[in-house]
Amino acid sequence: MEDKKLSAREAALIAQARRESEARKAGLPAAARPASLGAPQPPPREKRAQTPEERLARLMAEEHAETERRKKKMRRYGIFIPAAIIALFALWVLRAPRQRR
Repeated sequence: MEDKKLSAREAALIAQARRESEARKAGLPAAARPASLGAPQPPPREKRAQTPEERLARLMAEEHAETERRKKKMRRYGIFIPAAIIALFALWVLRAPRQRR
């Protein structure tokens, strides 16, 4: 791999990966590893396939949460927008007779 084609960030990432690899190969304990490595990550768990009931329950919970957000938004705007329209209409009605004089 040519280092001339790599950006500074990419070169730093490759150097860090090499240091991590060397530390793992050497079998250094966690205390002796460089600070950039941090704590060793546990191996990722394999996800088991969800049953149709679990998927349906998850989808229903997501839909319920979305409905609650929409209802909250509608309550918020459903009060202020009509009130603003009525206020503008009231101001127009009160102002209309004054313009005729």
